[in-house]
Order: sequence, then C-alpha cells, then structure tokens
Amino acid sequence: MFEKTFHYCAVGLAHVGLDGAFIRVNKKLCEFLGYPKEKLTQLTFQELTAPQYLQEDLIYLERLLKGEIENYAIEKQYVRSDGQLVWGKLTVSLVRDLQDNPEYFISVVEDIDDKKRIETELFKVDALFSKIVSAFSERTFIWVATPDLDKLHYVNDGYNNIYGRNEYELYCSPVSFIDHIHEDDRARVAKVFSKRPLQNWDLQYRIIDASGNVKHLHDRGSLIYDASEQQTLILGTADDITKEKAQQHALMSAVAKLEMLSKTDSLTGLANRREIFSQLSKEISRMERGQKISTLVFVDLNNFKTINDDYGHKVGDMALSHFSKTMESLLRDSDRFGRIGGDEFVILLYGTDEAETQAFFERLEHSEFTLSLGDGISLPIAFSLGWVEWNSSISSVQEWLDLADEAMYQQKREHGCSGEMESAG
Repeated sequence: MFEKTFHYCAVGLAHVGLDGAFIRVNKKLCEFLGYPKEKLTQLTFQELTAPQYLQEDLIYLERLLKGEIENYAIEKQYVRSDGQLVWGKLTVSLVRDLQDNPEYFISVVEDIDDKKRIETELFKVDALFSKIVSAFSERTFIWVATPDLDKLHYVNDGYNNIYGRNEYELYCSPVSFIDHIHEDDRARVAKVFSKRPLQNWDLQYRIIDASGNVKHLHDRGSLIYDASEQQTLILGTADDITKEKAQQHALMSAVAKLEMLSKTDSLTGLANRREIFSQLSKEISRMERGQKISTLVFVDLNNFKTINDDYGHKVGDMALSHFSKTMESLLRDSDRFGRIGGDEFVILLYGTDEAETQAFFERLEHSEFTLSLGDGISLPIAFSLGWVEWNSSISSVQEWLDLADEAMYQQKREHGCSGEMESAG
C-alpha cells in the first residue's frame, strides 16, 4: 500500500540523504525533472537546484538538522535534464531514527511552473499598465472604485496633475472631486453620480483647480461586471481638454470672422453683393407668404470717375466710405444696405409702402453728403437713385434689381448726373 501511494502520488516525492543524494523518487518527480528513476537517484538536489536558490535551501536544511524547525517550504527553480528552468514548491521534513539521529529527508515537490509563469506575465502586464497609466497621467485622471462609490481602489497621478490636489481626498470620499466642479456644471454632474445603480456616463464639464484656473474635462465611465453579471467595479477616465476647447473656440471665432468677411464689403463694411442678394432672396420669400411688402432702392454715385481722376483713388475710397456711413445713419435697423460693386449700392426698405418711401427720400433731401478734404476743401457727393416696390409679378432678385436699376437710369436720363440727389420710382 505504501509503495503504491508513494509511486502514484500526484506530487513529486523523494527520500533524500543527508548529503543531498536522491535515495528514492516517485514517478511524478521524475516527470517533473525529466530524468528516469535510475539516473535521478544518481544525482543530488544541489545539482538540480538553480544556483540562486541553493543557499536558502541549505540554510533551512541546517536548521532542520539542528532541531530549530520541524519542516520548511520554499519556492525555487530546478534545472531539468534538458537545461530548462522550472518552478517547484518544495516542502521538506526530517526523519530521525529511534536514537533521534537524523536519518533522511522527505521532500515533497509540487509543480508550480505554470502558476509562476502566469504570475510573471501578470506582473509584466501590471508593470505595462502602470507605464501606460503614467504616460496618460499628465492629462488624464484615471480611477477605479466600488459600484456604490463608497471606496476607491486606485487613482493615478492625473488627479494631482489636473486638479492640483492630493488624491488622498478621493480615498476618503471618491466623489469629493464634485466639490471642485464649476458651480454652473456641478448640479448636472452630481445628478449623474447620484443615480443607483450607476450607469455608464459621458460628460463634459469645467473644474476649478487648486490655483483657481478653469479647466475643461471630458469624463467617461464604465461599469465592470463579473462572470455572474454583477457590478464589481467602476472605471472612470477624465481627460483634460482645456487646450482643445481653446483651439475649438479660436477656430469657431476664425470661422465666424471668415464668414463675416465673406459677407462684407472690405472698403465700406456694408453687405457685399453675394450677401445682399441672399438677403433679398429671403425677403422675396417672406413677401410671397403674404406679409407686408418692401421697397428696393438702387443707388449710383454721379460722376464718381471724375472724383478718382481729379483727386485720386484714395479720395475716391474716402468718398465711398463717407457716403456709406452717412446713408447708413438714415436707415432703420430693419432696413438693409449693401454695395454691389464700384459706385453702385442697394437699399432694402423693409416693410415700406409708397408713403414711407417718400418719407425716406425727404430725409435724404435734408441730409448733407459732403466729404471734407481739409484746407477748406469740401467735396459734394451726388448720387442718383431709382426705386421699385415689390409686387407678385417680380419673381427673382435679379428682376427686382433690374427694375430698380432701370428706374435709376431713367432718372439720370431725365435729370442728368450733376449736382443734387435725384430719384425716380
């Protein structure tokens, strides 16, 4: 019975002499070390122990022999017959004879090579994870807590780097970071973290760091489940997106500026041709729905080429700007005014009937369009205009504009281009 138990035991067994020689070995130990029984019993454990573990083993054996301990257990590496190192858990006890003299050792060797390799891989993964997390710590706050948020298991240096605060406060209260959220965002975020059971989240909010700086965070969280679909952990990651937000704001400002420039005449600051056409198109759509009609006025400066020829293009530009500002001051907020090219302008008198249009012309007649050039020199700016009140027969912006343009040229033909403002409609 003893022989069978020794031989078929699921772990390695050996009787080892006081000199370290294997006296008796079982099948499992032979398989573990890669030696046949006949060869293994010709070797010593010292020959099969990896050098870095031998000294520790010998110290324990000495203590056994002195009676200081009854047994010991260590984990060490053995050298197999093929030279490969394998991990084993060694448990040793000492057998004494009737006179209490040491006789031989009983060694139990458990194959833990797979376990140790898994531990090594886990250690490597853990080390790699730590490196990855550290690499993100400059701008990412990572934390792991229980599902009810009553205990924090892990937090990286990101909390200190982003919030400027010690992570100890999170270990005391995992949701204490909410206290540092901008007051305009705090209630919204607190509501998400107060739900039970907590759900996955994806939030953006602002915080106030320890130095009083406002920072923007993109906070995302996931629930981690075990094999039975029970929530076991919460993983949260909050990225500092302050720079991205600043860049986004700058980009939006630039886009808005470009959009404004695309609609604006660079010299006068008025709506340019494309923009005024867009506004007129919307106005026609509005009036086609039966709303109050508007009037379109086409304006052309008289003898503008003469101004450029006599005074130069700089004065010509000054005349255009002065005319634009003066005319704009006479319009209502609801009216639209644009330059469609050269010395030609368009005015939309919003929701204006014939009587109101005449009132506008009267304001023009009492206004002075004169550019002062200094040294007592004044340059009168004369212009002609024509106007057309919209009606249902006008189907397009261009048609409406052409009619107003023709009315303006009719005024020029009838009254000439000199001196005062003239109008026709």
